[in-house]
Amino acid sequence: MDSFYSDLPLLDSFFQLSDPARFHPLPGNWYVAVTDIVNSTGAVEKGRYKRVNILGASPIVGMLNLENKDDIPYTFGGDGCSFCIPPSLLNKAREVLAASKAIGEHQYGLDLRAAVIPIRRIREAGFDVQIARYRVSKAYNQAIFSGGGLAYAENLLKNAGEDEHIIASAGSRIEADFTGLECRWQEVEQQGKKVITMLVKANPSAGNTGIIYEQVLRKMREIFGFDDYTNPIDPARLNMNMSLQSLMEEIRFRTFGMSRMQRIMYMLKVKVQVMLGKLFMTLGYESADTNWSLYKPDLALNSDHRKFDDMLRVVISGTEEQFQQLQQFLEQKFEAGRLAYGFHLSETAMITCMVFKYHRQHIHFVDGSGGGYATAAGKLKKRMERLLTRAE
Repeated sequence: MDSFYSDLPLLDSFFQLSDPARFHPLPGNWYVAVTDIVNSTGAVEKGRYKRVNILGASPIVGMLNLENKDDIPYTFGGDGCSFCIPPSLLNKAREVLAASKAIGEHQYGLDLRAAVIPIRRIREAGFDVQIARYRVSKAYNQAIFSGGGLAYAENLLKNAGEDEHIIASAGSRIEADFTGLECRWQEVEQQGKKVITMLVKANPSAGNTGIIYEQVLRKMREIFGFDDYTNPIDPARLNMNMSLQSLMEEIRFRTFGMSRMQRIMYMLKVKVQVMLGKLFMTLGYESADTNWSLYKPDLALNSDHRKFDDMLRVVISGTEEQFQQLQQFLEQKFEAGRLAYGFHLSETAMITCMVFKYHRQHIHFVDGSGGGYATAAGKLKKRMERLLTRAE
């Protein structure tokens, strides 16, 4: 049934992700799509993390332009994404992934690996994809994943070779609509605080993983005042990019396959939209379609700065002292064999946007600047390998 996800009950607390009873198994005829940018760490080290983020988010935008955004569960991981689809969208999903892959190759010089895997194959391997739906704001319901299926699918993608489920590039011809994929904001600084990008993965052999995640979340609430004070996107510090150079990553992506004149027209369109948007937000202008005074507050509310997809992923702001307290707690849990974790510290957060309408209907993917998720994932992987080595 195509409405599986939109029919799920809404969770009203992020803490409920630690309760297995809140999750529901993906229908047996659905598919799981996964992507990953090859050597994203190398691209980040060369300062190309904005390219990594916009390419990593692009398949989600392409899919949500095809279907009601409430029908497709998805998650963004910085250098890739995952989403689940019914059989009716299988061919369209392949087209979107092939298009993102082609644009990554030709415009950015990045290799986006992609695969669409039947859920039955994941279950045959002993894993599952269980989903819950969490209300982040009035305009944004977020998918939460458990069961180990996404992690298994990503590992399969990275080691599949010529597997039948791997998606090939679309070449120079694409069949996808990436309208709404925007990257027009300056990186966001929090005065007196660091931006902490963190991944936490419970050790599956340590027992009840739900308890482990609940302990981590409670410790974060104790240290940070987790629910109200950790969003790294402060509306008062949001500023739009005015220079053409700063807008080029979006322009490169969105003008793939266009003629020279069409590219020029798109550049002019973006510049005009940015100037008008900045003016309207400053004035608090309200048109027939958009109340611009709400855009910045809604941007912060509709951000994915905390999520769960077989691991806890957060981009939060905090002081150096708070970071040290959290790291000490996680290191103790790591030494006890309960979990692995990875951090990345930066001065700012960056935003990749998915805009359906400028009035309230916009969602924003958040990452630590300098490749927060990609860097934290590398550190997580090393700690997880140490956990597994100890268990042998």
